[in-house]
Amino acid sequence: MKNLFIVITDFNGYAQTQRCLQALAASQYRTFTVLLVDHGTTDITRIGLARDFPDVICLEGSSELWWTGATNLGIRAAIEHGADYVMLLNNDCYVAPDTAGHLVQLTEAYPKAIIAPVQRDWQTGQITSISPSTCFLLGFSTIAGPKQFSADMLTRDILPVKLIVGGRGTLIPVAVFNKIGLLDEKRLPHYGADHDFYLRAGKQKISLNVAPHVFVNIDAHRTSQASNPARLSLLGFMQSLTSVSSHRNIRDVVTLFEIHYPFSGLYKLGVALYFMRYFIVYLFNRARCVI
Repeated sequence: MKNLFIVITDFNGYAQTQRCLQALAASQYRTFTVLLVDHGTTDITRIGLARDFPDVICLEGSSELWWTGATNLGIRAAIEHGADYVMLLNNDCYVAPDTAGHLVQLTEAYPKAIIAPVQRDWQTGQITSISPSTCFLLGFSTIAGPKQFSADMLTRDILPVKLIVGGRGTLIPVAVFNKIGLLDEKRLPHYGADHDFYLRAGKQKISLNVAPHVFVNIDAHRTSQASNPARLSLLGFMQSLTSVSSHRNIRDVVTLFEIHYPFSGLYKLGVALYFMRYFIVYLFNRARCVI
């Protein structure tokens, strides 16, 4: 039997981590090991895990790791413990009871593929992403794609996609890490590292897929500060361009476009289009709020 390790990172977010682990505990498939990387600054997670989830292996990491470094710490530990598959699961993602088992079955059927569940909003149950993609040429690092299933989609066990978004229940064979390496924690310490990893995998002819009958619920209330521009003040908007905790921060966006823009010498054009659109969306949403 293949060894599945589930890697979760926690930065002072035990309330969500608790829900995440409770969802895993309700899984119909239970043959897995959870490795949780605690890279926060308080003892809440460590105490909570010891009390509520003693079987979870807790790894302590520095708060300077950010998401990418913490995730890599967990992946390395999983591989050292003999993992065949690694599931990347953010602590704000709650898998459905049949998700883990279904993904394992699919990965055994497609052993060289990366397979992710369909993402739903935790509160509303609405699908947020089925088959995402990118268009760096026109300044789009993420295109969400359809949010409703077509009849054809539902006849398939997996759907080939151009991009997988985030560490949201994605199952990755260890052979993939052996082939392309881990996430790029030096150049992309927090946001963008997931995009870069999956895009690198695609360029190496590793199949990226979404399973249309498997779901993960996303609890988005602690995600990037730039996820809802309408709520940002002017100061908040400016901070979203510089803060590592914002997926719109200039440093990471520039790095991602520099790596993956189809015409390397013109990547700044893609960056300009990206931020022009973000600025217009911000102004439009702010105007609507005022009205």
